[in-house]
Formats: sequence, structure tokens, C-alpha cells
Amino acid sequence: MWGVNKINTIIVEDDLSSQEYLLGFINKDLSQLEVTGTARSVNDAVTLIKQKDPELIFMDIELLDGYCFKIFEQIEKPNFEVIFVTAFDNLIQKAMDHYAFSYIIKPIDPDKLKAAALRYIELKERLFNESKLERFSHFLFRKESRFLLQVGNEYVSIALNEIVKCEAQGNYTLFHMKDGASHLASKSLKYYESLLKEKGFFKPHRSVMINVDCIKSIYKKETIILTTNEKIHVSVRNKTHLGQLINTLS
Repeated sequence: MWGVNKINTIIVEDDLSSQEYLLGFINKDLSQLEVTGTARSVNDAVTLIKQKDPELIFMDIELLDGYCFKIFEQIEKPNFEVIFVTAFDNLIQKAMDHYAFSYIIKPIDPDKLKAAALRYIELKERLFNESKLERFSHFLFRKESRFLLQVGNEYVSIALNEIVKCEAQGNYTLFHMKDGASHLASKSLKYYESLLKEKGFFKPHRSVMINVDCIKSIYKKETIILTTNEKIHVSVRNKTHLGQLINTLS
């Protein structure tokens, strides 16, 4: 049995050096936690979670036998907080920010590691839940994924492949959809560029980002005609990127 009043913690990490670092740091600097087990694979993690019933898990996204998302397919009603630990990847980091998960990026920064753990220790606030994880997983791996837009005081779920273009409106972004609907999201185009540029979106100039699936034709490598017949001018600074896009799609 773990220590009285200590938080039952496990580490799910395939890299042994990272696993050892986490274990050593927790033992030295996070006395409120007690590590009761470690795992390096999906299968071992499932077994360990069922055995130890942890309150907190430090979890890498990519394990020896697949992505960590497979763990949650085998755990009924997860009742623990997850702090994800992952190698730097712009899309993963931006998606984690969007879905408001706790995470730390490798190489592990001890201050950020401690801050992430203390947030849970002090607030006992669970940022992790299954529905967020499912949306996060779909966003990363499925072309037809959906994500949430903050529109005023509500969140609207939209399909990525239904977006035609995103247009800057000051500190807001106007999403134009294939069905003619539009949504004024409460974040800037720069925010959505960092989130969507690896999901099939291209920025012809500083005020507009388009879904490349909605490109009808490209004229003289300077004008994009959308499936809506709208013409989008490509700025001089983005013509090189357009050339790269043409090469990718050709």
C-alpha cells in the first residue's frame, strides 16, 4: 500500500532514460507523489492501471507497441488525471493547448514538470477526460476529424473538411463553411494557423487561410480559385510556399 495521504502515481513511458528521470525527480522534488509502478507499452500500462488504480499518470503518447490512445479503449471509465510527456511536435503541442491538456515537452524541463504536477496537487483539478481525449485523437489522426470553436459564450463543433476558408477579423477569425454558414471564433487567425497548417490548410496571405481540398485551380501561381469560385490572391512572400504546395499536390 502506498504512503498515507500520498498521491498514487504511475509512469507510462517507453524511453528508459526519461522514465528514470521522471522517477528520480518525483522522488526528490515531489514528495506528495508516490510512484507505485512503471510501464513501457500499451499492454503493460493497461495491466498496471487495473492493478494500481492510480490517481495520477505521467504518460508518453507513443509507446513501444503503439499510441497511448489504445490504453483508454481497454480502461472502463478512467478515474485519474494524465500529464502527457512527449517529444516536441508542433501539431501535438498546439492540439494539446487547444484541448487544454496538461503536458510537458521532452527534453523535460524540471520547472515545467513541477508546475504541471503541483497544479494537480494543489487544485485537484482534472483536465483529462475521455471525450476530450477522443476528440484530440481524432484531430491528430483522422482527415474527417472535428474540433471545437469558441464562438462567444459557446463552443461549436465543426468538421475540418467542411471548412472552406478562415478569415482574419481583428483578434477574431471568421470560419466560412461549405454549406454557406459562418462562425466568428474568439481567437486570432494566427492561433488557428498554428493549429491547422499541418491539417491541410494553406495561408495565401496574412488575412486568409484556405482548406486545400477546396482549391479548384491555381492561376499563374499567384491566384487561387476556390470551389466557391472565389479568387484568392497569393502574396509575394507566400509564393514560395504555394510552389511547395503545388509540388505536394501534383
